[in-house]
Amino acid sequence: MSSTHSDRTRMTIDMPINEHKQLKAMAAFMGVSLKDLVLSCVRDHLFSQNKPNEETLKAFKETEEGIGLVKCYNFDDFIAKLGLK
Repeated sequence: MSSTHSDRTRMTIDMPINEHKQLKAMAAFMGVSLKDLVLSCVRDHLFSQNKPNEETLKAFKETEEGIGLVKCYNFDDFIAKLGLK
């Protein structure tokens, strides 16, 4: 079913400039628009009925405790550590 202009609404969000720049960079890196990135996050995280499994809960706990984290000093270091450079 296609959508029409009449079944849509516009939303404006005020946010710090640096966070906006980070989101734009993430969207560009992922090859999607900023709008699509934000809508995907909302749909996947806020509207999702999925609950994390035990493995995911363990990963959350380890991350909160700083276990197994990889530190990147800048975007180039991040790309290198992903093996993309």
